[in-house]
Amino acid sequence: MVLSNEAESGNNHGSAGGRRRSGLGKLAMAGVFVALSAAVVAFLMQTVDPLNISSDAEVEHPDEMPAPKVVTAREYFKDSGRKEVLPGVPSVAPSTPWLKLDPSMTLTRIGVGSCLGQNQPQPIWEGVLRLEPRPQVFMMIGDAVYGDIKSPGAKELVRAYRDQAVRPELAKARQAIPFLSIWDDHDFGANDAGSAFSQKGSAARLFYDFWQMKPERPVEQGIYYARTYGAEGKRVQIIMLDTRSFRSKFKKKTSNFKYWGKFEPIEDPDRTMLGETQWAWLEERLQEAADVRIVVTSIQLLSEGHGFERWGNLPLERQRFFELINDTGARGVILLSGDRHFGAFYSGKLANGQVLPEMTSSSLNRSYGPSQDARTAERLSQTYHQENFGVVDIDWRQRRVELLLKGIDGETLDGITVKFKDLGIDE
Repeated sequence: MVLSNEAESGNNHGSAGGRRRSGLGKLAMAGVFVALSAAVVAFLMQTVDPLNISSDAEVEHPDEMPAPKVVTAREYFKDSGRKEVLPGVPSVAPSTPWLKLDPSMTLTRIGVGSCLGQNQPQPIWEGVLRLEPRPQVFMMIGDAVYGDIKSPGAKELVRAYRDQAVRPELAKARQAIPFLSIWDDHDFGANDAGSAFSQKGSAARLFYDFWQMKPERPVEQGIYYARTYGAEGKRVQIIMLDTRSFRSKFKKKTSNFKYWGKFEPIEDPDRTMLGETQWAWLEERLQEAADVRIVVTSIQLLSEGHGFERWGNLPLERQRFFELINDTGARGVILLSGDRHFGAFYSGKLANGQVLPEMTSSSLNRSYGPSQDARTAERLSQTYHQENFGVVDIDWRQRRVELLLKGIDGETLDGITVKFKDLGIDE
């Protein structure tokens, strides 16, 4: 196995930062800056709220662009005339549609992130857009809003989506990059919640509405889905798991569990992470033709050194996942997770010798203090608690995958490289 946590410096992917400009005079530079500034202002005004810009404002200097009106979610959605998503609640979706990714596209660069507070600044999107090349798709893998429901009608979650819909930083990013999304607990509607949560149906309706996705099944039956992109030989399958709708209750931590956190493992065959229907669905997806398979699980799968939400709290379910990959003959499996408000890299190995890497990327704008996770054998790196997002670079020519953690400005924090051979793709 070749598994390195040193980011490759010889590839063609720029990490961040601007390029030096040469050959321009001061006057030309000033003109370019003014033109670009006006274009950006006009772009944000159009994508965030084209209907609420003050058009009758007096302009003393006709050559100057009037300042854009700051639009609140209350103003934006008031008397909107939109179709109801819940009884008495009009649609919470942004004003313009999300971009769609062409299924025929060969994926070489994928962005990933989690934990995005709707009422906090989101400068990290500039770091994402600054990458060269930009990600072809960005995956939000949990907590795209923080809207824990405490009252009837899911009012808090409705408000959270409405606030997120008018964030100008996100508006700029989603007009440049297609997005895929799955939920975690705070867009599910309650912290650490699972199958017993009573308002998961309302949360699912809001999720589908905000992301403008068509449900593949009745909303109470989970939001998991899969997509495949690219032609034979360069097919990337993205599997979005729903770790909320069916998940059994975790066991609360006792004094016998040595790591920090809330929960401890319990080997109970009656407790589930995915539910039998989703398990059967996953088995079918893993048997479909693909070269690289990206499995998204909102909570960590491999991590051992803590007692917060993770697959290790239900070790029989995690073992079932390992065995399912092995038994289906699935190759090229890469795990992506979020939730923890830090980024890190992990690695496991299946019974057939196949390497199973995991990148945790969190959070986009809700940084907490340093982690107290124990340094257990599966963790390859330190933990990065500052704002971050992840990048999956697939090098079809060199036959390898590079997983990178990027900082708020797009700079590389850390990375690992895994050869196709170690993922079982090449013999």
